[in-house]
Amino acid sequence: MSPIRYPKHFKHALTVLTGGLLAIALGLVCLEYSFAQGLSRLSYDLPFVWRTNVETHEIALVYLDEGSAKELHQPLDDRWDRTLYARLLDRLTEEKARLVLFDIVFDAPSSDEAMDNVFAEAIQRHGAVVLGGTIAFAQQMGLVAQQRILAPIKPLRKAAAGWGLLLLEPLDPDYAVRQLSAERADVPNATWKAAEVLGARVTRDSPTDVQRWIDYYGPRDCFSSVSFAQALAPDGVRPGFFTDKIVVVGSRFAVSYLAAGRDEFATPYSRWNQQFSPGAEVQATILLNLLRGDWLTRMDRTHETALLIVIGALAGLLATMRPSISVMAGMVAAVVVVCLAFGLVWNERVWFAWVIPAGLQIPFALLWSVASQYLLESRRRKELRRAFGFYLSPEMADLIADSDFDLTPGGKVVEVTIIFTDLENFTTLSENLDPHEVSQILIAYFEQTTRCILENKGTIIKYVGDAVMAAWGAPIDEPAHAVRAAEAACDLRCLTELEVRGKKLRTRVGVNTGKVLAGNMGSSFRFDYTMIGDTTNFASRLESLNKYLSTQVLIADSVRQQIGDKFVTRRLGEFRVAGKTRSVVIHELLFRREGTSEKTDWIEVFEEGLGLFRAGEFEKAREVMERTRQMRGGADGPSEFYLRKIGALEASPDPENWTGIVELSEK
Repeated sequence: MSPIRYPKHFKHALTVLTGGLLAIALGLVCLEYSFAQGLSRLSYDLPFVWRTNVETHEIALVYLDEGSAKELHQPLDDRWDRTLYARLLDRLTEEKARLVLFDIVFDAPSSDEAMDNVFAEAIQRHGAVVLGGTIAFAQQMGLVAQQRILAPIKPLRKAAAGWGLLLLEPLDPDYAVRQLSAERADVPNATWKAAEVLGARVTRDSPTDVQRWIDYYGPRDCFSSVSFAQALAPDGVRPGFFTDKIVVVGSRFAVSYLAAGRDEFATPYSRWNQQFSPGAEVQATILLNLLRGDWLTRMDRTHETALLIVIGALAGLLATMRPSISVMAGMVAAVVVVCLAFGLVWNERVWFAWVIPAGLQIPFALLWSVASQYLLESRRRKELRRAFGFYLSPEMADLIADSDFDLTPGGKVVEVTIIFTDLENFTTLSENLDPHEVSQILIAYFEQTTRCILENKGTIIKYVGDAVMAAWGAPIDEPAHAVRAAEAACDLRCLTELEVRGKKLRTRVGVNTGKVLAGNMGSSFRFDYTMIGDTTNFASRLESLNKYLSTQVLIADSVRQQIGDKFVTRRLGEFRVAGKTRSVVIHELLFRREGTSEKTDWIEVFEEGLGLFRAGEFEKAREVMERTRQMRGGADGPSEFYLRKIGALEASPDPENWTGIVELSEK
């Protein structure tokens, strides 16, 4: 290995190694330290946003809300009459609700003991009611926190199928509940107890200390719900609404005793819609997770660490690629990580902190790759741009500077779409103009034309007199080259018309698609990038043919086949131009189909006349062409062309060999 190349390769390898190590270190630091825990929470939240809502027909919610308080004459700042709960339970018993979970703590007796007894009897009649308790926290001398369990009062507790804690913990800094509460040894969670009463498999086969994450089924109000007053009213809900349902009863608003503190919580959906979910809805989600067994688990730390190391190392390899390729590879890698993460959540119910590799490691490695290569190559690229930028297009200069362009004379066969343009009647007018005036007109014309072509991703191949040759598909690959060229042709058609000595000049355009030999043509001393072949020649012929048909934009049938129905065109017939043995079908390109309200019924009339012309029924064809011209306000170039042609053909002594093909003897 030569002493000149070795340092360059060594620097490149060192750049790749450094980028990979930094990407790995960045990922591990974010995984281990709390300052980046927001990325983990975001990793948990995002898959829910793009997932469709999941059906939750097993559960219905009954809410204590302000409307019910007013309708039932209950206070907002004190306990409700517990006979109301008894009435609710009796209706649920009548409709055979599977289970009732109260997201309300009945830790103190009513002022009237009879009310509690009525409530307890209703609980017993139903047979599958789970009540809730909570924990009161107190501080002693401002230092030591004391906990005291607030259980339902004894009569209710004895009548119920069970009771448990309603605490939704742990809470994240954004007041979101993402994990199922850890089970206590002394008192289970209310949702766990409810699942146990319902015979959920998890309560028999799984340990209670497993870390589980909530699998939310949708944003706020994804469960069927009614107000307390509706549930009590005879016609408040349809008969059978609660049949075979699990009913969760809770408050909609955090008012006084109904929620000791805040009873609404953030969910993954709250990050975007800013709507917190009532505690009863979160409890219902947790309960349904336990019944269905579809909670989420987080990938174990060993595998998650290994995954970040592998992704960081692979991300470091982006520095081995050219910037354009590394950007695409980085984007693809990030998409792959996102798809992997979403697939694991949606199909396997496993999540990991995927935002760290997709949002930090890969972008960091990509930035490192682009920045390091830019610093290494900027000097060479700057010199090449300076050398070639004076006489090549910016696209060509960039290709050469990036070493993507072969400077060897020669070419390769590619499929492209070519446009030729010129100014109508400019040659005749320019004979009487001062050369300086001609120069100013052409500069203005080329300024408009060039901008129009480049904005539609085309490449200017050359300027010849007042003509412009442009191409799509080479030297820069463009799969939709015909559509791009058609869009440019429509824009060229709408260019501001130039006015010279009181006469307006229109832009005429010819468009053709086909195979060409594209490359550097010339000698080893001097060459020019161009495209040669019949496709190029015919595009030029189409531009010239506009003057015979009094049209602006003509396209070959090969273009029409590729642009589909995105543009409004009309078939002008089959022509055999001078120097050609085969006939070709030519179309006029009128405008884009989208966003236009212009009437096009005249096109069908014209094409009817064209069919009559091809069939040799010249008299009928003349009538239809005349009708087309009238529909177009008295002037239509192609119709007038065929009217002249019909007149000449009718004067012909021998129409027997008529084929319907229009012969053009001039170029």
